[in-house]
Parts: sequence; structure tokens; C-alpha cells
Amino acid sequence: MKNYFIILTGILLVMLFTIEAQAQQAIQINQQQIKSVSQARNIAVTNTVIPLAVGIGTVAIFENPTVQTVGAALTVYGLATGPSTGNFYAEDYGRGFAGLALRGTGMVLMKNATSEILGSRFADAFPVDNKEVKLTDTKILIGGALIIGSTIYNIMSVGKSVEKYQEQRNSFALGVSSANIMDETIPLLATRIRF
Repeated sequence: MKNYFIILTGILLVMLFTIEAQAQQAIQINQQQIKSVSQARNIAVTNTVIPLAVGIGTVAIFENPTVQTVGAALTVYGLATGPSTGNFYAEDYGRGFAGLALRGTGMVLMKNATSEILGSRFADAFPVDNKEVKLTDTKILIGGALIIGSTIYNIMSVGKSVEKYQEQRNSFALGVSSANIMDETIPLLATRIRF
């Protein structure tokens, strides 16, 4: 009987060291996957401001229609997708795509105000503006509110996105502990699952 207990204890000790090594490796991997709010916000702001500036500048500076079209597309990317990239970084696709959908709707509502807002060169580079409108038109006001509001929302909500990511990451944990059974200390594998 003692031989079986010694063999069982030996197997459990080998498992303990193996599990401990795997747990240390998992801890190192998890530490590398931590996402920060400042990084998420920097990604969102950078992917919004730089494409807008470069795109509008490209349309204003260059005469080549192809280059102007690329600049206009870059501007649309920065305006539509840029603010959501911080949420995408934190793997919060719901908030990211919601903001993207709102800005897309706003852009569709405002498409005929392209020349009034960004100038005729931009409207010529990205030919969607086919009539003159007043900036006080209801569609323009609603579209502008959707774009500005969802941009602010996405950039400000990256904190919640990162928090959600961290909570999902910490919902399962694996560890090693010990227990006293019949005056013997034996190793145990401990798991934690948070619902």
C-alpha cells in the first residue's frame, strides 16, 4: 500500500512541476497580452488624425487625379474607420463596428455637402457630390452630429473596451496549490472560472 502511495506521490510531484512550468509560461504569455487604455487611445487618435491630415493635404497639394483620389480615400478611412481602431485593438468589435456604422450613415447623409465642407477639389477627387446644398440642411446636421458624436464616443470608450478585454482575459485562471490529506501535503491543480 505504501508503494502505491509513493508512486502516486511521485506522479503528483512530476505533474506539479510540469503544471508549475506551464503556469509560469502562461503567466508570461498573459503579461505580454495586456492592453492599455493609453495605447488604445493613441491608436484611435493616430488612425483618425494622420489619415485626415495626409488625405486632405494630398488633395490640396497634388494636381494628379489619381493621387487626389487616393488622398480622398485616405481621408474617408480616417473619418470613418480611424476612431474605431482603438476599440478594435482592445477586441471590442461591438463598439467599434457600431461607431463605424454611425459614421458611415453620417457620411451618406452628408455626401452632397462634400464641396461645401472640404472644397471643390476634394469633391472632384471623390465624385459623390452632385448638387449644391446649404450647410443648415437637416440631412447635413444629422450626418454631422452622427460623425462627430460617434467619433468622440469611440475615442472616449476605449477605456471600457480595454476593461472588457481584461475581464474576459481574466475569466479563466490555472494555478497550483496544496492540500493536507491524512497528514500528507499533496499538490493540487486549481482552476478559476469567472462567469
